[in-house]
Amino acid sequence: MNPAVPFLRFVRWAAPRVGGRAPSPPRPAARVFRRRRAARPALAWFAAAFVVANVGLLLALDVLWPRLRDPEYGIRVERLRACVAEHPGRPLVVVVGSSRVSMGLSPAAWEATRPAAPGRPDPLIYNMSLVGSGPVIELMCLKRLVADGFRPAAVVLEYWPPFLREDGPFHEPDRIDPNRLFEYDRPLVRDYFPDPAETEAKMRAARRNPLTETRHRLVAQVAPKWQPWDKRMDMMWANLDAWGWLPGLDEYPADPDRRPQRLAHCEKIYRGQFQGYTIHPLADRALREAVALARAHGAAVGFVYMPEASEFRGWIPPEVERASREYLAALTRELSVPVIDARLWLDDGYLVDGFHLSRRGAAEFTARFGPAVAATFPDPRGAE
Repeated sequence: MNPAVPFLRFVRWAAPRVGGRAPSPPRPAARVFRRRRAARPALAWFAAAFVVANVGLLLALDVLWPRLRDPEYGIRVERLRACVAEHPGRPLVVVVGSSRVSMGLSPAAWEATRPAAPGRPDPLIYNMSLVGSGPVIELMCLKRLVADGFRPAAVVLEYWPPFLREDGPFHEPDRIDPNRLFEYDRPLVRDYFPDPAETEAKMRAARRNPLTETRHRLVAQVAPKWQPWDKRMDMMWANLDAWGWLPGLDEYPADPDRRPQRLAHCEKIYRGQFQGYTIHPLADRALREAVALARAHGAAVGFVYMPEASEFRGWIPPEVERASREYLAALTRELSVPVIDARLWLDDGYLVDGFHLSRRGAAEFTARFGPAVAATFPDPRGAE
């Protein structure tokens, strides 16, 4: 043994006992233990606050302010409720479709020009379209409206062949973020999603920890500028007007430089979408269910085929054009659904990328759409 070791041990033992010296500092393990014991209350308070915040947020998302979970739908439905309250007695006509309808239908333009014939209230047209909607999302929107207590006199659904394809990368349920789904969306998930169990598991996870799972959606509503430009969600609802219209580009006549660039970008996407094209049974089933659901709650039903530019129509192969036309004719004949065919209503210059209307284009389209709705549904019942 090293001869210095016994001496060092003696010094450690004797030092606190000689000359009234202060005891040596506690060992490192004791210090750690004391720190941990002091930190326990803080950790407990943090955990409690985290749980309370999650429970409170979940209550807000699903009960108090559902617009937080799906602001695009929630803001529209709030404004729809206000619109119906402001115009009692007029038959409500809800139009449901994709971004083409969202940007293309400006009910305010109808309100500014409608004839207001005495003894016959004009239709109260409201735009309930959600960006990216095909038949499945249209059905989801209609189911939500029914669950929220709305009973429109008429429902107009968008018909558009590109969104009738539901295979591979075009599968519509893949475009639906599980975080935006409500509890009453579960039947739709079970009927139309490829893996309902997985989607419902994601819905449960979003509800167990809403602070984490819905943070992007919350930031998009509270401080959208904090998000990178290419990830901002608020573009789908930030500029909505009181009638559900999402204004598009303020461009007329069409920009001679930018419009060809937009067309070239979109051509690559849609020419690919028309390759190997088939109308999927899922889309057909969703369209039929939407018609049946509207009628089951007392609404008349129609389809609208929104305007397309000549360039866009040129991207559609003849066999796809023929198949989509034959399908629409058979569907409307079988279900007795009228069609407002506005495909050729407007000049190319109103369509900024071949299939989305400019603001001026929306006003021109709506000026014709309002009278077409009134003629298609000449005697709708009053809104409830």
